[in-house]
Amino acid sequence: MMIEKIIFLAIIMVLGYLSKSQTIMIASVFLIAAVLLQVNDTTLETIRRYSIKYGIILITIFAFVPIAKGDITFFALFRALLNWRAWIAIGAGILVTQFAKNGINLMKTSPDITTFVLVGIVVGILVPQLKGYPSGPLIGTGIAMMLYGVVEYIIKVMQYIGNSF
Repeated sequence: MMIEKIIFLAIIMVLGYLSKSQTIMIASVFLIAAVLLQVNDTTLETIRRYSIKYGIILITIFAFVPIAKGDITFFALFRALLNWRAWIAIGAGILVTQFAKNGINLMKTSPDITTFVLVGIVVGILVPQLKGYPSGPLIGTGIAMMLYGVVEYIIKVMQYIGNSF
């Protein structure tokens, strides 16, 4: 069982290397080390539970650094609200929170989906025509959840139409 975990994580690490995703590589190496050190499941589950929280904190710090540096001022921020792009960005932020909410729920109930989302991220990076950029699986999993709902709705409509004739 241990060897299967290591091989699986090593494959993910290689995909991370091929896609130039340091995030995937570092996470894979960390987890390979955890498997080799025989870290117990309770500890791994604790790491899993807090990883999202602290990862989001780090991303938020990244976003707020320009404020701390003085690159963004109150005046500039309020002036930017007059631009239609600011309102689209606010709407996108609201939409992303919904994707994230659904992504976390799906990651908890179906962790295998996260692996498939990561495969999609790697493909998006490796296929030259797509010119994708490395990203985390949270939003991707949330988008997958939304698309599942759309497909399930279409299937129900098609079944209803089929039963009507």
